[in-house]
Amino acid sequence: MPAKIFISCGQASPEERKVAQGLGAWFNANGYASYVAIEVQSILDLNVGIVAELKTSDYYLFINFKRELVTSADGSTFRRGSVYSNQELAIAYALGFDQVLLVNQKGASAEGVFKFMVTNVPEFVTCAEVLPIVQGAVAKAGWHPDYTRQLTAENLRLDPPVQYRDHTGVRIVRTLLVDVKNERPDLGAVACVARLARYCRDGQPVLVSPDNAPLKVTGSQGYAQTIWPNSHGTFDLLAVDAHAAGTAHLHTSQDIYPRRALISVPGHYRLEYEVFSQGFPPLGINVLLILTGDLGSATATLI
Repeated sequence: MPAKIFISCGQASPEERKVAQGLGAWFNANGYASYVAIEVQSILDLNVGIVAELKTSDYYLFINFKRELVTSADGSTFRRGSVYSNQELAIAYALGFDQVLLVNQKGASAEGVFKFMVTNVPEFVTCAEVLPIVQGAVAKAGWHPDYTRQLTAENLRLDPPVQYRDHTGVRIVRTLLVDVKNERPDLGAVACVARLARYCRDGQPVLVSPDNAPLKVTGSQGYAQTIWPNSHGTFDLLAVDAHAAGTAHLHTSQDIYPRRALISVPGHYRLEYEVFSQGFPPLGINVLLILTGDLGSATATLI
């Protein structure tokens, strides 16, 4: 997926709205996915809208338009910046964004978090200057559509049959594996864990997983791992039993005996996994698993 740009840009006038639309169009035309923030009126809108979009964004662009003249208690005056944009900047800072461009209109006072942040981007005077300034800043900062600050899932596959041993005994299984990739060059995904959250058979109600314990790290006895920068780690999502090819178990840290099968009959199943790690938004992995009753023809795809 292309890198997502969160554009925090005042839209109090037709000129400002034109700037926001122009920025979004330019980023989209250059291979990015843009989100232009809009003003929200409630804490619910903030949580489900702005915060959710920020958590799934890779780059943050802050455009601070000057607003009305404000008189301080000591009689001095200044022009404040956009309240909504500055609020979004504070949230972005709290979420740990490290790929940020700050663009200020000449005459707008730096307040709040912005006051303590360093920017080498030139100030603009008129709205017409914003897009070329941003274009130059993006090039100088080395932003790229392939960058992501999220964890991603790839290379889903069913391994050939192997012997698997745990506290419940020994089974011959085909294990469903997925690679979780960390493409950030600067931050490791520490204590990364995965779980099955929900699942269902096609046409049936969605069920909460009966086993919420962490899934096994592939090739390890552990259930959590550190995924280093520009690297990947692998998890066992489930295992199909060789002697009952319509049966599948989870490999989790849950210490129960006997281990209860998650799936016991052939069919089409949708499985919703979640991956968590310090410093990263949660990653959802949705899988379509088809069990035919024949071990060799079982298939799984990311959806």
